[in-house]
Amino acid sequence: MSDVTVLGLGPAACLLALALARHGMRPLLLGSRRSRPAVEGVSQRVVEALRQSGCSNALDLLGPRWQRVSCWNAQEVEMNGEFVVERSAFDQALLRDVQAAGIEVKEGLVRSVDPLPEPGRAVAFEHASGRRQTLRAALLADCRGHTAPKTAADRLAGHTLVSLGRSFDGARAQPRTTFIESFEAGWAWGGVDPAGRAHVQVVVLPELLAAHDGDLDAAHAACMQMLGRLPRRFGRALQPTGPARARGIQPALRGVIAEADWLRIGDAAYTCDPLSGHGMFEAASAAIAAVPVINTLLRRPQSSALALRYLDERAESVFRSRIEAAHQHYATETHWRDEAFWARMTRAPSLPALQGTRPGRASFASRPVVEDGYIVERRVVVSGEHPRGVRFIDGIDLGRLDELLHAGAPAAPADIGQHLQAPPEAVARALHWLQAQSLLTHAGH
Repeated sequence: MSDVTVLGLGPAACLLALALARHGMRPLLLGSRRSRPAVEGVSQRVVEALRQSGCSNALDLLGPRWQRVSCWNAQEVEMNGEFVVERSAFDQALLRDVQAAGIEVKEGLVRSVDPLPEPGRAVAFEHASGRRQTLRAALLADCRGHTAPKTAADRLAGHTLVSLGRSFDGARAQPRTTFIESFEAGWAWGGVDPAGRAHVQVVVLPELLAAHDGDLDAAHAACMQMLGRLPRRFGRALQPTGPARARGIQPALRGVIAEADWLRIGDAAYTCDPLSGHGMFEAASAAIAAVPVINTLLRRPQSSALALRYLDERAESVFRSRIEAAHQHYATETHWRDEAFWARMTRAPSLPALQGTRPGRASFASRPVVEDGYIVERRVVVSGEHPRGVRFIDGIDLGRLDELLHAGAPAAPADIGQHLQAPPEAVARALHWLQAQSLLTHAGH
C-alpha cells in the first residue's frame, strides 16, 4: 500500500519519489514516458540534486559540460557551462534510478482523477498493455507539468509566447557549445556538438507565427535569417533533420495548488519564462520543497492546514520572483527596444501585492517554515522584499531574539548570546539587521 501516488514520470516526479522513499514514505509512480523529443540544458545545481538523490543513471547520461556563450545587448560573453540532454533519454535514465531504488512504477495513461465520498481521489488509469484500472489514492502529488488539469482559473499569468525548435546536421565542428542570442523578434538558444549536430530554439510572439500562416518551418527559417552571431558560430550549411516543433509558453500560477488530497508540484503548480534556462532546476527544487509538506500531511495531520499553506505560499512567492527576474533581464536588452517583442517583454509586470505584506515596511509575522523535516509555524520578518519571511540572520533566530528583547533581557550582544547560546558578534549582526528594518524602535533601541 502506497502512502503517496505521484502522477508523472518526469524529473519532478522521479526526484520527489526518491526523496520520499529516503524519508521512509512509500510512493507509487503513475504516468507515461515522454514521447516528444526535446533538448534541454541542465545546470550544476540540478547535477548536485541528482547526486544527492543517488541518480547514477541520470548522471552517467550527462557527459562532459558544454561551453556556454551569451550574446545579449550586443555583448558576447562566456558564462558558466551547462550540460545538455535529450529529455526522453534523460527521463528514462531517471526512471531506471527510481526502479533501482525499489519504488513501484506503473506506466500508462491517467484518464481521470475524481473525488471520492471519503477523503482521497479515484484515479482511472490505463496501463501500457491497454488494461484499465481504478486506484484509490489517499494523497496525490501531481507532477504532470503542463498536462496537469486546471481545476480553477490561473491566479496570475504573464505574456504568451511561442517556442519553435528545430534540429540540424552539418554544423561546423567545434567543442560542445550552447549559445544564447537576442534578435529583433525574440531570442534564441542553440546547442552544437563535435559531430555537427545542432538544435536551435527561438522564442517569439504568437504574431510571428501567424504572419507565416502557421507554417512552423517557415517561421523558424525566418528567425534564423534574423540571427547574426549564432549562424556564424554554427555555420551556414545547416541541414534540417526534421520539421520544426512548436509549444506555447506562458508564465502562469495555477489557481489551486494545495488541497488536502491533491498537491501540484513543479510545472503543474506554476510555469516560468524559459529565459532563465532553469526549467529542470524548478522541477528539482519544487520536488525537494514538497517532501516536508507531504511528511507533515501524513505524520502530523493536525498541521495539515499549515503544510498546505506553506506549499501554496512558496509557489506564489517563487513565481513572483521569477516573473520579476525575467522582466529585469529582458530590460537589459536595449538594442531592440522599439521592436514589438521587446516593447512587450520589457513592460513592467502588473502583479497585485502579496497578501500579508506591505511594500517598504518590515514586520514580524507568523509563517509556516520547515523545521526538522516538518512544517511548523514560527515568527519571521516579512516585507515586500522578503514576502515569505526571514527567520535567521547569521544563525540567530530573529523571532526568539525579539521575544528576549520584549521580555526585558539585557540588550548587550554578549548577554543575549548567553541566552541563545550564540557568539556575541553574530547577535550584534542580527541586531544591526533588525535596526536597519526599523524593528528595534519599539524595544527602545
